[in-house]
Amino acid sequence: MAQDSGRLLKKAANQLMRNFDQFAQKYDLTSMQMSIIDFVGRNEGQAITQRDIEHEFNIQRSTATTMLQRMEKKELVRRTVFGGDARQKQVTLLPKAHDLKEVVSQYMLRQNERLAMKFSHDDIAVFQRLLTYYINDDQR
Repeated sequence: MAQDSGRLLKKAANQLMRNFDQFAQKYDLTSMQMSIIDFVGRNEGQAITQRDIEHEFNIQRSTATTMLQRMEKKELVRRTVFGGDARQKQVTLLPKAHDLKEVVSQYMLRQNERLAMKFSHDDIAVFQRLLTYYINDDQR
């Protein structure tokens, strides 16, 4: 009996997170902290707000707040008031995160290269369409 796609997606996501966590642990990071460093680092020169992070990773405000507070304690990021609105926080990388940015970026690049070596461009495009469907599926 074939497994349904939702269960396979969940299993794949769990394995991917285990792999990310295993790599991140070498640098005293979580996979999510590593992903935030990558996201903010790739968008340097732009004002990245906490709301941008919430949107990018499809997480709730409270989750983002807790995660960013932990990153502040580790001296990885700084949150400052953005645009004169105390409710909006701009997130910037601190030197410790800047030092990790290239390591994280290279890891992410290697993961994409592994996928590209195993699957065709068309396969990856279909996979991305499927993932986007699940991300945007509002039938709950």
